[in-house]
Amino acid sequence: MTIDKALEKEVLTRLLHAHPNGLGKEILDNYRGGNAVADTLEYLQQNGLIHDGSVEAAGKSGRNLNYPIKLSSAGVDSAKSLEA
Repeated sequence: MTIDKALEKEVLTRLLHAHPNGLGKEILDNYRGGNAVADTLEYLQQNGLIHDGSVEAAGKSGRNLNYPIKLSSAGVDSAKSLEA
């Protein structure tokens, strides 16, 4: 899975500035498409930047996103460093 660094930064920034309860399906709104954003979310989860359980790989049927999606403390630090 190749992750677009600009999209990764955008997702992290949106999550950083989201309501404290996190983001729902609106996180998928992006001109690159919902699948690209879901790939990015899966990548962020694998790297500990969003809460575990937000993305569940469901095998052949695709993947399930569990809302709300929130940054982990490492994700907050990462997002803040991207803004600097």
